[in-house]
Amino acid sequence: MANHKTDTYLIRWYGPFASKKTLKEWLEKRKEVFNLYIFRAQRKGRKDKYYCGKAYEQTVGKRMSNSNHHIHDFEDEKTVLEIWVGTFANVKANEHDVNVCENIITSELAYYGVGEDNLENKTNKEPPINSVYIINEWWKENGDELKKRYKGSVPAVVPEVMEYYNETNYLYGTLRLKPLGKLGKSDPQNE
Repeated sequence: MANHKTDTYLIRWYGPFASKKTLKEWLEKRKEVFNLYIFRAQRKGRKDKYYCGKAYEQTVGKRMSNSNHHIHDFEDEKTVLEIWVGTFANVKANEHDVNVCENIITSELAYYGVGEDNLENKTNKEPPINSVYIINEWWKENGDELKKRYKGSVPAVVPEVMEYYNETNYLYGTLRLKPLGKLGKSDPQNE
């Protein structure tokens, strides 16, 4: 068995935000650094479009305000936006960490989630050097855990757990974790 390194990331996603304006107002009240974002654009009668982006040297709000950003293509009265922002909860992310996670999530969306035709950004075809685990947690903007996922929503198409195994070049994942039961002194069969 080869000796290889494994990178593990816990990303807490908050949303959904219906506009850049409501997202920016919410971000101003937060202390966390948000390095990742995903949006879904819904237009009646058309396929949903998705975009996974990163913000490392600038904030998510500034990144999405850049004049050439894809979100501007969907800011009209015909489009419903669903924006999620992600913060690294287990590491102080460096640029490499942000790039790796964006690459894995974008690849999953393109090849297994929504399809490359429904993804607005280009997919990085180069796999990471190390094996990678990504655990995605989904939270409402008020801090409550997201329980329901609606068909096509970002939390419904991005797996809660993803693993890229570098020795086989395979990506694994599960959309929803299944509760197994409580641990502790109580008898699980009596609950």
